[in-house]
Amino acid sequence: MATIPIAAYAIASTVPLRELVTLFDGKAALTKASKTALVASYSGNGWAVLHDFGAVVFFGVDEAEQKRVIAAMQRFDEGGPAGGTPRAPVAESFRVEVRADVARPNASFDGAVVRELSAPIVEIVAFVIGQSVAMEYYEEDVDGLVDKLHTVAVQLEQMGHFRGRVRDLLRLVGLGMTLRNRVVRTLSLLDSPALTWDVEELDRLHRDLKQSFSIEDRYRALDHKLHMIDDNLELLVDLAQQKRSLFLEILVVVLIAIEVVLFVAQMKH
Repeated sequence: MATIPIAAYAIASTVPLRELVTLFDGKAALTKASKTALVASYSGNGWAVLHDFGAVVFFGVDEAEQKRVIAAMQRFDEGGPAGGTPRAPVAESFRVEVRADVARPNASFDGAVVRELSAPIVEIVAFVIGQSVAMEYYEEDVDGLVDKLHTVAVQLEQMGHFRGRVRDLLRLVGLGMTLRNRVVRTLSLLDSPALTWDVEELDRLHRDLKQSFSIEDRYRALDHKLHMIDDNLELLVDLAQQKRSLFLEILVVVLIAIEVVLFVAQMKH
């Protein structure tokens, strides 16, 4: 029996994998290179799987090599929904036991058990763990935006209006739109991978892993927050339009008043 540690990291919202196809030259054998994933095989049951949604999953890869791959992927980190300084990767750990006596591959909360660590099994395990760590990456961003929207809601409740500039409202709207687009683009990956369509064992393993990581429940919770964010963003757009309309109305009144004053002054002369 062998126990292989798994380390997963969410690093960026998207990664152009075509720019990383030479990353493993001289280090590992690239067994798959597609638009959505790179799979590299190291000696001694070591694997690395890079996903285009910004996650990487390592199986039994030493820390120095992990840091090298992560550094290469961090070049594409946009620094969260607001941009700026690249953020620290979000990490998750798991393990897989390789046992010759196991009837079929299966997974629970503390790890997976397989007869052999084949390439298809590596891809299935890496896919679900990659989803999980990517979801955690966005859960932090979404919760942060919900807190900001809550602050605006409290102002409206207590004061009846928003204290701040229209530009501040529009920036918050832009932040929300950017985050929502990134999350939707990333979480569109929740369909079952093609590897599970024709192989029952892989399909069962995929379902076990999704249940172990609560993928569907977490997605529903995140989707609910995103819908709430949408509703709040619509309100903010309305507020911005009202503030701008009020400013324009006041400006028109002031201009009319100036014209009246000038007209009266001319009449007196």
